[in-house]
Amino acid sequence: MSIDNGFKINRRRLLQTAAATGGLVAMHGVAGGLLSRPARAAGHELSTMRSTAKSWLWAAEDYGRDGGFFEQAGVKVASNASGRGVNVAALIGGEVDIVLGSPDSAILAAAQGQPLKIFAGMVNKYASHVVIKKDILDKAGVTESSPVEAKAAVLKGLKLGTTGPGAAPDNLFRFLLSKANLDPDRDTHLVGIQGGGQALLASMERGVIDGFCLSSPTSDIAVSKFGAAYLFNMATNPPPELANYLYITAYTTEKTIAEKRAALVNYCKGLALTLRSIQSDRAAFRGWAETWFEGLEPTIFGPAFDTNSRIFMDTPMPSAAQFELNRQFVNRGAATRGQPGLPDSMTFEKAYDPSIAQEALASL
Repeated sequence: MSIDNGFKINRRRLLQTAAATGGLVAMHGVAGGLLSRPARAAGHELSTMRSTAKSWLWAAEDYGRDGGFFEQAGVKVASNASGRGVNVAALIGGEVDIVLGSPDSAILAAAQGQPLKIFAGMVNKYASHVVIKKDILDKAGVTESSPVEAKAAVLKGLKLGTTGPGAAPDNLFRFLLSKANLDPDRDTHLVGIQGGGQALLASMERGVIDGFCLSSPTSDIAVSKFGAAYLFNMATNPPPELANYLYITAYTTEKTIAEKRAALVNYCKGLALTLRSIQSDRAAFRGWAETWFEGLEPTIFGPAFDTNSRIFMDTPMPSAAQFELNRQFVNRGAATRGQPGLPDSMTFEKAYDPSIAQEALASL
């Protein structure tokens, strides 16, 4: 079975969508991990990095870039994909200006003395989903609607694909296993696999893993094409503790804040405009998404859009309450590793800089 997801950029269709949705900027390719290059001149330039090339998790930035919302805010954005689950080192090393991802990695790095700050939020659902081979779930008599603890117990003894230790999928598996009083390092096998969705699908097809955790559309493809079923659809039926969880954030270094604050404010402004459009003009967002995820069959795309178009925040402003959920989640994961949790000194103010988003929103 082919694992080519078919996510091909069709320039003609993208330009047609541009005319229909108010000026989408055409893409320039995906070679070498670079998802885009800035289109027309703007006041500032920023580079960003995420773990995978295409996912609903990154769609706020991708739609903001292609839809011209960042350009309207006065910033050019070049998006990169690393194929790694954790990208803190690239940020500290100055390879990029911003990393998109779970706040957990940034908070842990900040607690260890790294000069990082989370300054914006995009997704407030822990929308990395758990899919397992359907025959395993059928044998266990468990479905996606079963109680959380019963679903977590099914994971015992399985080989579970993640994007690497410390990344969001690894952390979610640890959280779920702890719900069933299972030890992630003894009662199951967490298998780190680089290469994003295609690598995870190939690993499941070859029997290297029994299932994995990753966002849509890879999880949808696993269900449609690779004999998997949803065990946890985190967008529609998450554990109660993760129903309003700040999951995808933008974070940077204190040095970048000092040197490029105006650009970061404009980034947040463009993100705010994008999130506003996602909420108020679903038809335009869907038109863009049909092009961005070109190659997905309608039977996959339709349900994926209905679910994943609702995972985004109304504004990029992070909150102290969301940080408290981050703290609880990080501490629970640390306990499964036999490690200490976050120190009491690790406060919202030390992990986050909400003033950048505040300034951006005040300018709208």
